Amino acid sequence: MNKEVLIVTVQVLLVLAFCVIITFFVRLNNAFKLEKRVAKYCVRRSKNTEGLALVDRIWNRYIKFVKKQRKKIRKIFPTLTKIYDKYSVGSEYRAEDYITHKLVIGILFVILTIAAMAIQGKMVTTLQIVFSLIIGFYLLDIYLIIANKINKKKIENDMLRAIIIMNNAFKSGKSTIQAVEIASKKLPKPIGYEFQKIYEEMKYGLSVDTVFDRFSKRVNIEEAEYLSSSLTILNRTGGNIVAVFDSIEKTLFDKKKLKEELKNSTTVSKLVTRILLVVPIFFVLIIYLLNPDYFSPFFASPLGYFLLFVILVMFIIYAYLLDKIVRVEY
Repeated sequence: MNKEVLIVTVQVLLVLAFCVIITFFVRLNNAFKLEKRVAKYCVRRSKNTEGLALVDRIWNRYIKFVKKQRKKIRKIFPTLTKIYDKYSVGSEYRAEDYITHKLVIGILFVILTIAAMAIQGKMVTTLQIVFSLIIGFYLLDIYLIIANKINKKKIENDMLRAIIIMNNAFKSGKSTIQAVEIASKKLPKPIGYEFQKIYEEMKYGLSVDTVFDRFSKRVNIEEAEYLSSSLTILNRTGGNIVAVFDSIEKTLFDKKKLKEELKNSTTVSKLVTRILLVVPIFFVLIIYLLNPDYFSPFFASPLGYFLLFVILVMFIIYAYLLDKIVRVEY
């Protein structure tokens, strides 16, 4: 077998192995979350970990290691911790845990880069190490941004259901705090967690204006801002709360119906956009597989890395403009 083909094969296997490991840990994390949800319905098991599998023991030790770093991370990265606080809402992980995960992934990327260069019989450069560390450090941000958008979408879809539950509670003579409590119990996560937080803040004496204003800022969606503004005006001026919530319910229902119609009408354009985004990446992969040395000049000098950075920026702008063209504002 040709040496270059062997090198490319090993590189592809390393990338696939890394993807499998990441997928495995994500699924393992989801399994632990599911275990915590059903644990209260099961007989409590002993804390002895002798019966656990080797992978489970390693994962448990890693989680303990991450939790031990919380104080250090908050001291070293105070500004970064505040930025990642928004991702800890409704999650068992804290902002410090995410930063620790990012550092660990960055170090793993550096190790993979060193291993890949060693297989090729080359010395790794400082620029390659820094580049790999940066990519690994910010890789988790992609997952967090996607997860945050999914949670935000779920909250947006469940807002109408929350309004209906609160409106029914008001019609039966319940107060605002009682309506919020009922909604927190009947709504699924993540919006159920948000209403639980609203209920706890109201129990501690905060006003309706304050708690719903905090809620609208946390979730940052138009429906929450509309609800917060309506309750603030109603709390200050008075009025029929059932009539107000009937109006909010009708408005959100009409908006959701319009959104579904727009979604159905823009399906084809979104599909075309995704194809246009995938085609350049597909061609780059094909060229690399046919001729691995074709992109070597990019990694041979600082100018090549600069051009690679410019290409990446241009691709991001290209993706942003495509998204803007097909997006329909309403």
